[in-house]
Amino acid sequence: METMQIHYLEKSLVIELNQKIIVEWNNRHPESPEYMAESGSGLDEVLSIVKKAGNDQADHKDKIIVKAAHLLGGIPWAQSFSGANKRTAILATTIFLRRNGLSIKFPPEEQRELRKLLFKIQEERGELQTEIIDRLILYIRKNTKPL
Repeated sequence: METMQIHYLEKSLVIELNQKIIVEWNNRHPESPEYMAESGSGLDEVLSIVKKAGNDQADHKDKIIVKAAHLLGGIPWAQSFSGANKRTAILATTIFLRRNGLSIKFPPEEQRELRKLLFKIQEERGELQTEIIDRLILYIRKNTKPL
């Protein structure tokens, strides 16, 4: 049986996404600018976690969804950037899923719940909370479909 390949995001792409989000924010909100800075090894750690996560899943789609949940939760948790971590996580996760044959919708009626989960994971500085990751897995599973 042929193993399906997983298409990961490059660190440089995630950094570029964050920079573009901050530039766009600063253009729209010159009165309250955000600054660009990657916070050391935080992003490296997240990308490493994503590569390891979900490898025990037999189903390829489940493997992608578990990895996507770790990406979505990992960037805000590690505070990989000085600003726009949650927005960067959402965009990076969307691109990761698309690279791997899935599209995701963020229904307006569920965006508040997603934001609360990402704020909660951001506050838990110790370790990436399994309970929240499990909720992100359910959220992603419910809102994805094949391209």
